Amino acid sequence: MAESAARTRKKRQFLKALAETGNVSEAARKARLDRSHAYQIRRQDQTFAEAWDEALDIAVDLLEGEARSRAVEGVEQPRFHQGRICGTVRKYSDSLLMFLLRAHRPETFREGKDAGSDDMERHLKGAKEKLAARLEALAPDNDSDGADPVPGRDQ
Repeated sequence: MAESAARTRKKRQFLKALAETGNVSEAARKARLDRSHAYQIRRQDQTFAEAWDEALDIAVDLLEGEARSRAVEGVEQPRFHQGRICGTVRKYSDSLLMFLLRAHRPETFREGKDAGSDDMERHLKGAKEKLAARLEALAPDNDSDGADPVPGRDQ
């Protein structure tokens, strides 16, 4: 049984609005589709469900772009004097910047007691290896007279 043109149009409108807003209720409203009916179609139509997921990915990409813009480029905010705008100041979001860094480089920027533990383990292993090599270089040879390799040190 072929799908009606009106239903196809509503699904297309819904998916477009979902990609723009990331909000199922808003997308359903814009497509003049009941929210619960949209979920019913999703359960019954695998192609629609996949397109729904893709639309949400697009919406999240847009949000990430906006977060990056606010963190890096900043946002102009008006400044007032005696009730009038007298200028603007550009504000940046350090918290958004850290959020993006943690999302994209969790091994470096994550929080918690394990933060950076992999890097620390590698650093400590390298330091231990260097120390062992130095100690080995200082160790007396088997055929030496047993003299201390470090002059002036009490035994």
